[in-house]
Amino acid sequence: MLNILIRMVCILSWSTVYLLPKKSLKRFFPVTVVAGLFTVLNVLIGTHYHFWDETGISKKRMWNHLALVLGPFAVGNIWIFHFSYGRFGLYILINLLNNLLYALGIIPLLEKANYLRYVKFTGFHHIILTMFESLLLYGYQKLFDKPSAMFMKRGLKF
Repeated sequence: MLNILIRMVCILSWSTVYLLPKKSLKRFFPVTVVAGLFTVLNVLIGTHYHFWDETGISKKRMWNHLALVLGPFAVGNIWIFHFSYGRFGLYILINLLNNLLYALGIIPLLEKANYLRYVKFTGFHHIILTMFESLLLYGYQKLFDKPSAMFMKRGLKF
């Protein structure tokens, strides 16, 4: 049942993309791809080092991870950048609230549903890691937006 819900959330999240201006979608898609790569890397490292335990067969877990990475995480990243890019404080606040909701709200629900359980990882670790990634993503987007202007100010040729 939870697997179906995860896939439905993936589909529903992508249905909101039609509300975004095309310019924002095009502008923030590259940083969303990088965010997805970060998330997949986190899943691979966390699974390998047993930061958490998951139930189910590995093929089903893989599809669930992909549904989350390509669904609400990706679309949420685009929306967060759409609403807050250029206002760093707002960007940090939105990411902090989002990460708190996930680490302290959604993860405990998934633990109660016997979907996953943190072993060597805590909600605090999750928040620290995702906030660090948020800073990297913001920097990447800044660099991606105007790379030549940034380097020209410093006298470097690009």
